[in-house]
Amino acid sequence: MKYSVKVKEISYGVVEVEAASAEEAEEKAESVYYDGNIIWGNSEVDCTAEPVKERKRDEAR
Repeated sequence: MKYSVKVKEISYGVVEVEAASAEEAEEKAESVYYDGNIIWGNSEVDCTAEPVKERKRDEAR
């Protein structure tokens, strides 16, 4: 039997930046994130499986 599995991941990380304000720090942190330079710590993973309904050949799409 085939299953469709929904996977949700929430990761927690930290980065230190020099900034004049919290807003600027968040902008810099976002830039560091997109550059792939976050130090990742913990994460949570949740998987939910549901059977895939198999179609018969004569069923419409």
